[in-house]
Amino acid sequence: MRVPALGDTLNHVARMHILASIRSSPSLQRFYVVHWSAIPYLAMDAIVPWLARLIGIYAAAKIYVVACVLMPFAGILALQRAVRRHLGLTPAVGLLLGGNYVVALGFLNYELMAGLAIICFAGWVATVAWPRLPRLLLFTLASLLLYLGHAFGFLAYCCAVGGFEIARAIRTRFRPPRTVALDWVCAGAQALPVLLLALTLNTAAGTPGKLYSHWGDIGEKLLAFASPVLFLPDRTQIIVLIAGSLAAAVAARHVRLAPSIWPAALAAFLVALCVPEIFLSMWLTDFRLPLVALMLLLGSISFAPIPRLRPFLAVLLACLITVKSIDTWRVLQKADAQATEMQGLLTSLPRGAKLLAANESLDAPDEAELSGSTIWTMPLIAVIDRDALISYIFAGLTTVHARPEFSAISTQYGGPVTVQQLQDDLDGKPPNLSFFEQREGLKVYWHDWTNRFDYLLIEHFHAPLPATLPPHLQSVAQTTNLGLYRIIR
Repeated sequence: MRVPALGDTLNHVARMHILASIRSSPSLQRFYVVHWSAIPYLAMDAIVPWLARLIGIYAAAKIYVVACVLMPFAGILALQRAVRRHLGLTPAVGLLLGGNYVVALGFLNYELMAGLAIICFAGWVATVAWPRLPRLLLFTLASLLLYLGHAFGFLAYCCAVGGFEIARAIRTRFRPPRTVALDWVCAGAQALPVLLLALTLNTAAGTPGKLYSHWGDIGEKLLAFASPVLFLPDRTQIIVLIAGSLAAAVAARHVRLAPSIWPAALAAFLVALCVPEIFLSMWLTDFRLPLVALMLLLGSISFAPIPRLRPFLAVLLACLITVKSIDTWRVLQKADAQATEMQGLLTSLPRGAKLLAANESLDAPDEAELSGSTIWTMPLIAVIDRDALISYIFAGLTTVHARPEFSAISTQYGGPVTVQQLQDDLDGKPPNLSFFEQREGLKVYWHDWTNRFDYLLIEHFHAPLPATLPPHLQSVAQTTNLGLYRIIR
């Protein structure tokens, strides 16, 4: 891909560009301010900006995405090495998990930290014979690193360590009691600095509305637990999921689980069942832990099939990885073509402009091949390529915020508007907001848009452009799926 257009990724990449370039860009200095603090969301922010200064923002972002895709493989590999001391075919399954729904949604901070959590847990398992004090100091630092990278990465690590220590105690029948107590104190104490740091976090700063949670329906839960294998829930990906499940069922009788590790997978699975779809106004939180639970389960497997079955399973795994990769490549090429079209259009946008984005493609049938957030975040290329102001760049619990003088046209939650919303604003009609938009406190950042913005970008992928556009618009550039207009005040 020329541009890593995956779900929320471009919104993150826009923030990385600001962090890397704000010192040298008067336009970025005019619109944005950088605010570093101990927030549990810093994995990408700590890596990509300095890399971008060396090789460019898009290359740095793509390297980061590749690292995320390889993390399930690396995590299973590390855990297998810690438990079995030898490697077999099982870690290769991690290549099947790399292109998962979490990556498709652009949850890259979590994807990286989930793999790192399994690697840290593998270290906890491998150092079980160490003296407690140096082990505690080392893994306290690891816990802090995981938490600052992503809070759910730290939660995944806690589930794994908790399940492991409980299983060890049960296997020894809690004898001797003093040793078990000290082991549990050592395991729990590594989380204390994180808990103290978390108490200072103002979670309300992450959303402008009222904090709320929503568990979700059974269909959403099933998709969440299938998400480690699915890139997007299309027909090919579902066939891969079914074929992989059947192969796992055939091989199940030849599988042995490490008695000290599978309880860690069970603990992560049970916690994943309890996590709501929306937790404290954070969407799709139930898509995080199923990946970790599956990585832990695969890391605990000892597989010794009969000789005739081993080549068959190896060939089947290679075929599944190939089919899934080709299907994923097809989707990514489509997203890349649209991002390239966006880049070409935005060459007509002056640097440092205030750009309002509108989307008319949300109900188009072909949009299902891309996650909705990919379409929503495509205009963020204007921040990366043209140092523009986009209203809905990620703020809240992040390192970048709009300057106070632009707070009226900036929002911590939201996406592109519709042409009808712009016309309603001109006509003085109240905005038509959904229940969730009202609950999450969506700011009507497009109010008085003809006086507050410089240009309007209209996306209409796979949908016709509205026959009548609002007045005050002068066409600047048009492509098959996009239109750029100067706003006449």
